[in-house]
Amino acid sequence: MERKIQLLHPAFDFVFYLVVTISLVFAVFVSILYPNVILEQGLSHRIFYLHVPVAWVALYGPMLSFVFSLVYLFQKNLLWDRLAFTANQLAFVFALGVLFSGPIWAYSAWGVPWDKTDARLQSFFILCLSLLSYFIFRYLVPSRKKKAILSAYLSLLCAVSAVLTWGAIRWIENPGNHPGSVLGKGGMDSDMKQTMWLGVLAYHFLFLILFLLSNRNEKLQELKHTLRAEMD
Repeated sequence: MERKIQLLHPAFDFVFYLVVTISLVFAVFVSILYPNVILEQGLSHRIFYLHVPVAWVALYGPMLSFVFSLVYLFQKNLLWDRLAFTANQLAFVFALGVLFSGPIWAYSAWGVPWDKTDARLQSFFILCLSLLSYFIFRYLVPSRKKKAILSAYLSLLCAVSAVLTWGAIRWIENPGNHPGSVLGKGGMDSDMKQTMWLGVLAYHFLFLILFLLSNRNEKLQELKHTLRAEMD
């Protein structure tokens, strides 16, 4: 039986929404106005300050889902399955953001929107397919407990895809046109680093608020189904 979880106080919600809104708006304006322009790419390089933070969140999501799934396998509490599902939902949304913003940046930097030889691009596409498979198989299983158990094992597949995506530009000798890790030595001026870290913070706040809202929605849906089953 899942323990009852009290929703957060509305005042906390308001403060959290305010922090997310202000940080996102501030991060967007700073990315447009503050860092210097890369001459080879022009203004289009500013999509970097969206692309990289969103990619980070897209890689964290499957890892969180895997941790929640492991806890579910040990405790058999559906709360953890719901948290895992929510994390993968958001990972998929942010991964789509990466696939949308990446070709725009790639076209300005490489002259082509999609380089088939680039390891990071291909691995991110595989990550999206892994997450999509997770949702499809989860939808096809009618039993709630069987759905949770299958989803837990599929979360491992998504987590492996996320790790391979992270390591694509680190472990492969010739990964393609994609630049190396932004955390490597050199490569970025101080204004670019400051703007990037501001974006990372803002989009992590966005992930947290969306995680909270999505989890609440899933809980309400489960309560609705339970009430319908009891009435029938």
